Amino acid sequence: MRRQLFVTVAMLQADGLDAEARSVHGLIEVHLGQHHATFPATQAQAAADWLAQCAVIHHPEAGFSKLWFMLADLAGGVIPFGSR
Repeated sequence: MRRQLFVTVAMLQADGLDAEARSVHGLIEVHLGQHHATFPATQAQAAADWLAQCAVIHHPEAGFSKLWFMLADLAGGVIPFGSR
């Protein structure tokens, strides 16, 4: 299952994190608080993976991150952010 950009943004926002994604001139700009990145419009999944990774790294106390850590633990280790 591939991570969807706007679903990821909605999950982070529901968790109280300042997440945003927008399309500008063929690019996707993503923000999580003070952190930001830009991706080609064809790489929405990479942008979603970046947001997830940023949340886990910079907001380990968030529910989104706790769920990720729990799933990684159940899987026997770290789950790559770009995994399906």
